Amino acid sequence: MSSEAIHLTNDQQSYREKYPELGTGPVPVEPYMSEEYLSKECEHIFSKMWLMVGRTTRLKNVGDFFVKNVECLNKSIVVAKGKDQEVRAFYNVCRHRGTNVASGEGNCKYFTCRFHGWVYDTDGSIAHVPEEDQFYQLDKSKLNLESVHCEIWKGFIFVNFSDKPRETLREQLAEYCERFEDFPFEEMPVAGRWGATLKANWKLFQDAFQEGYHVSTVHAGTIGEYFTGKRNPNCRPYYLGLFKRNRSMSFSYNPEFAPHPSEIFAVKAGGSLSQGDAAKTYALPGINPGNDPYYSFDVNAVFPNWLCDTSAGFFFIHEFWPIDAITTRWEASLHFLPTNSPSQYISQMQSVTLLRDAFREDIATSEGSQAGLMSGALREINFSDVEIPCRHQYQVIQELIDNPL
Repeated sequence: MSSEAIHLTNDQQSYREKYPELGTGPVPVEPYMSEEYLSKECEHIFSKMWLMVGRTTRLKNVGDFFVKNVECLNKSIVVAKGKDQEVRAFYNVCRHRGTNVASGEGNCKYFTCRFHGWVYDTDGSIAHVPEEDQFYQLDKSKLNLESVHCEIWKGFIFVNFSDKPRETLREQLAEYCERFEDFPFEEMPVAGRWGATLKANWKLFQDAFQEGYHVSTVHAGTIGEYFTGKRNPNCRPYYLGLFKRNRSMSFSYNPEFAPHPSEIFAVKAGGSLSQGDAAKTYALPGINPGNDPYYSFDVNAVFPNWLCDTSAGFFFIHEFWPIDAITTRWEASLHFLPTNSPSQYISQMQSVTLLRDAFREDIATSEGSQAGLMSGALREINFSDVEIPCRHQYQVIQELIDNPL
């Protein structure tokens, strides 16, 4: 591919021609602000699909655990490593009168209900009932913590709240299983972590991270110049793959970008968001499916609410958890290959700081967009050709609501 403007040379100049089934018309605003619509999403999607809830790196030792709340389903779960080294998930609900048995994260030998002191082992089995002889016909074999389907892929922990999942985890991950089979997710510890509870619909906020149309404006003061220039003025993805439910796109850097001296140092010292040509040094399996010479990173949307963005030497993830129709709990983290020198650590922290500032810009813009939708001034949203990932997400969700699994 030449360094001419990507929107003139890209053979995917019009995505609507490649994906005509998605249409081109406006979409209604209701799915981005309606409690009734969220209720349908919870019923047909969140309560039936595999949901990524954390990484096995949080459960290194026997007794390690963390609590994950899924507010839109009114569910709280405990994910823990038992004495047999198995990772399990179970409802954070005491079998006596429903009180939580754990909070936060940590390490313990047992989970103890703070209400009446019922005790459970780290595999969820009932261990002790105070004054057990005071109960009538108590069958302890039926009093283990209620389990939740739990599976692991590449160090990521998934749960499914269905009594019997309609799909396996690998069926839901689909094309990503093969593509990232050799990507070293398990070897890459967290370098930076962010989170916020914001006034924006979960889909609206996720849309902000799966299109580049906003980069030249929203991120003009942070990462804008790195991704936009004469070759690609509006940060159009040079690769786009829309699948049954997942989607993937790749973005290039601006070859005319003049890095700050601190960025030059970061690139020389190790993997960095601003790496430019140095990306070839840290290339990893599965990245850059379009084989672009100016490759920067991939956005991989894993249905329903997870982005796993891969690059050369690092990856970062986003989780979007609806609390209500216009409130989202967002969690994000950046992961690098292990450092072996202070200079590499400095290099990583440069990327952590850069992403932190860019994410703040996305939060502010998304909350403003949500307020605009709530004003009643709009009844429809118009997506451009380069915003087709947002349209794809809307269509996939609507299809699952209209034709449930």
